Amino acid sequence: MTRISFVINSFLGSALIIGLVFADYIRKYNTDRTQRAVFLKLLIYIFISLICDMLYYLCRGVPGPGACYFLYGIHTVYYLAQVFAYYIIFIFVDYSVFKDPQRTQKIRRIVLFINLAHLLLLLANWYAPFYFYIGPGNYFFPGKGYGVRLILSYLPVLLILGDIGASPKLFKGSHISLVSIFAVLTGLGSTIDILAKTSVLLWPCITASLLYGYFFIIRTDSRIDALTGIGNRFAFNELIAKLSRQKTRESYAIIMIDMDHFKQINDTLGHLEGDRALKDMAAIITGSIRASDFAARYGGDEFVLLIKADRRPVEPVIARITQAVVELNEKRIRPYELQMSYGCDIYTTSEGRSIQEFLKHIDCLMYKHKKKRRRRTDTHKEPQ
Repeated sequence: MTRISFVINSFLGSALIIGLVFADYIRKYNTDRTQRAVFLKLLIYIFISLICDMLYYLCRGVPGPGACYFLYGIHTVYYLAQVFAYYIIFIFVDYSVFKDPQRTQKIRRIVLFINLAHLLLLLANWYAPFYFYIGPGNYFFPGKGYGVRLILSYLPVLLILGDIGASPKLFKGSHISLVSIFAVLTGLGSTIDILAKTSVLLWPCITASLLYGYFFIIRTDSRIDALTGIGNRFAFNELIAKLSRQKTRESYAIIMIDMDHFKQINDTLGHLEGDRALKDMAAIITGSIRASDFAARYGGDEFVLLIKADRRPVEPVIARITQAVVELNEKRIRPYELQMSYGCDIYTTSEGRSIQEFLKHIDCLMYKHKKKRRRRTDTHKEPQ
């Protein structure tokens, strides 16, 4: 097999797949902006690493000092981009779990500091080769300090395990699968390539991991309401279908919230103002519940929450949401006031009552509360 055919067989397939995923994802704007930015950066750094590795296999063994300096350069870029990519994987997993842009920003600063230190090591390697060196015949050889690269590469795995240990309840089955796929495939490819002193298996394994990560994003986006950023009706239906099949007996508080006079906001102030009202309500809900609770836009101006009832009472959650609505109205940042009605009750799995019947019951409770609020409002409007 000639050198060029070896490179084509080893790298071209992975490069095309990564390029196609990037081209498809960069056109998707109806998605989480932070997640999108992180994943696109991951694709870029992995692609840079792949190109550098491909150039090495094309140019290794070429005689002359020019080729030697070129190989030093592409290996410097290769290790910098590869290690950076591993830390971006950690950022991607962390954000997928916590969904906290401020936390992600702090982690980014730490990752940038680590990689700047790594860059200084790589630059120092040009003057005192300890990390790697280009030896006789212009071939790559690991140096005595090559273990630094292994430590930096596998540290993100330890950070992910630290996340799992610190917040195990936030890691769902899909997150564990994502971490496992990245760790197993990347670790397997790296280990075999280190033993075989090649990079042939690493890239198909990394590409498969990236493809799985992209499928994870697509599945996640299909469950998110594009306007408010919380779950959508599909995500809620998927969850209640799972509850209806559950054999063990567990209790869940389900809260249905309806925004009063929403149509009036749309009709008098326009749909853009109506969208702002929906976003405000969604922000209030997410700010009043825990990350382990579930919230979704049920449809139109209705929202639904599902909370594990055996962990804590649901009344404080409703009180926090109600108080947050009052506080937002007092700020008078909108030309209207948010108003809401709600219905709430406890659903117990495996008790014989269908989840559809229970949702109708919650809907009736919500409209009873709405009528009660309207009667109270009308009474206050009557002349004394």
